[in-house]
Amino acid sequence: MYVIEVNNVWKAYGKIIANEDITMRVKEGEIVALLGPNGAGKTTLVKQIYGELTPTKGEIRVLGKKPTDRHVKKFLGVIPQECEPYGDLTVWDNIYYMGRLKGASKDEIKKRGEELLERLDLRSKRNTLARDLSGGLKRRTLIAMALINNPKLLILDEPTTGLDPEARREVWEILLNMRKEGQSMLLTTHYLDEAERLADKIYFLSRKIIVEGTPTQIKEKFADWYEVIDYTNGKVYKVKGEEELKKIIMTINGKFEVRMPSLEEIYLQVMKDVE
Repeated sequence: MYVIEVNNVWKAYGKIIANEDITMRVKEGEIVALLGPNGAGKTTLVKQIYGELTPTKGEIRVLGKKPTDRHVKKFLGVIPQECEPYGDLTVWDNIYYMGRLKGASKDEIKKRGEELLERLDLRSKRNTLARDLSGGLKRRTLIAMALINNPKLLILDEPTTGLDPEARREVWEILLNMRKEGQSMLLTTHYLDEAERLADKIYFLSRKIIVEGTPTQIKEKFADWYEVIDYTNGKVYKVKGEEELKKIIMTINGKFEVRMPSLEEIYLQVMKDVE
């Protein structure tokens, strides 16, 4: 079952095209990452998926319905970009009031909220004002707020931007544990290591879909890309195809190394070609 279906979606602001003919899918129980630089249209697409924006053309289905359907809203958890919990409320009050806003009963919030405090290691911070939390703890609180209604789909827009390396990895572990439990997730990021670590499937996005697939599939698509390092002079040659590879090797007099590209190198080259 698909929890997200995006079919030939365009989003334009006058003559400026933010999203161009995008088609993508998210299956139940998987993490899908939208990877691209700032200004690539990731947030614009995500806002259409959770119903804040409407496509100029095309169709989006979330849990089989239009994103604006009120029944869909009940089963969505969303963490927008650069969002923070309410600073004047405690961790528990942030979780509680978000639950009430999403229509959960007091009993449901108490049961689910206590589980989330334990699961996200927030119990000791229960009565701490959100403004006094570290960046990583604020992000955990946002995750708890997004999960209080036990959503079928969690959408995270740049979930680790601004966090230090340790806090980033803490968030990664939380998301990976959630995936083991069957949570469906869509996340946007401009960190390639984050996408490779977390995602079952990655979409390279720069206004339109440039490349898509699992990390392994993407590497296989570019299996004829090579990097040749000439150790005699320190030069690095990037070549495509075995014939070009042979030509370069024939010109080298001394020690050399041939490497297959990493996912990061593929991404950088693909985005450079788009520009």
